[in-house]
Amino acid sequence: MGWQDRDYARDETVNRPARRVFRRPLLGGRSIVTILIVINVAVYVLSDFGESLGKFIYGFGAMETRAVMHGQIWRLFTAQYLHGGVGHLLINMLVLHFLGRPLERLWSPKRFLTIYTLCGLAGYVFYTILGNSGVIHPNTPAVGASGCIYGLLGIAAVLFPTATVYVYFLFPIKIRTAAYIFGAIALYSIITRTRGSNYGGEACHLAGLGFGVWWAMKGEAWWAMRQVRMPRTRVARKVVRPKGFKARIAERRADAEIIDRILRKVYDGGVHSLSDAEKKALQEATDRQQKREQEAGRVDRL
Repeated sequence: MGWQDRDYARDETVNRPARRVFRRPLLGGRSIVTILIVINVAVYVLSDFGESLGKFIYGFGAMETRAVMHGQIWRLFTAQYLHGGVGHLLINMLVLHFLGRPLERLWSPKRFLTIYTLCGLAGYVFYTILGNSGVIHPNTPAVGASGCIYGLLGIAAVLFPTATVYVYFLFPIKIRTAAYIFGAIALYSIITRTRGSNYGGEACHLAGLGFGVWWAMKGEAWWAMRQVRMPRTRVARKVVRPKGFKARIAERRADAEIIDRILRKVYDGGVHSLSDAEKKALQEATDRQQKREQEAGRVDRL
């Protein structure tokens, strides 16, 4: 039995088959749904501080087909954080709260934000197509996170079809039924151009809903495949060159000194007297010793 197999080298915090790398949680562990709500409310309050400031914010960020076609692509994203009134903001944020939190728990904050943004983007891209084709006037502005919200509705309708929701907080129906109803209303409004002048907004709703349904049915598999084929981070591999004879001897001596010093401390005060740094040093010396023995073809026999 090698020394690395003794009790003093088996401390639970030292010998583990896989070492965990602790990273700081994204957003410091805060909910992305809460952050999105805060951002939307803050932008609305800021735009309401003064008429000139409000005009600047909406003039810069509101969705306009003609402006997008002239290269102002950011409007496809910034319009998702602007709203046309307190009621518009309140409804969207309430639905984001109730639909977003279960989905955030199912996914991760980064993944939720990505899908949420893509749903809104699908809505405004469809709005741009209709505006460019003359169905909607190209100078008609549009604002709101409704495309994102309808996307979440579509996803939830596929993933949790029998869950109960309260339409206008009064009428309980299955979430899948709610998706059918709101999708049919949006489609009818686009075809007949009814519901006042908001059939452009209904186009965003329908596109966001459709993208959400597609994502729940196909996007999940695509995301999982992407994680396999495209790792999130690429670490440059260090080329390890074979060590010379003198370097190997020096390494062995250094490891022996570390091991002797730590084992003396274990003998005097027990394994619990070791600091984290000493445990780490002992583990690293263990790993190097095992690697040298494997390369030499050594096998311990009991």
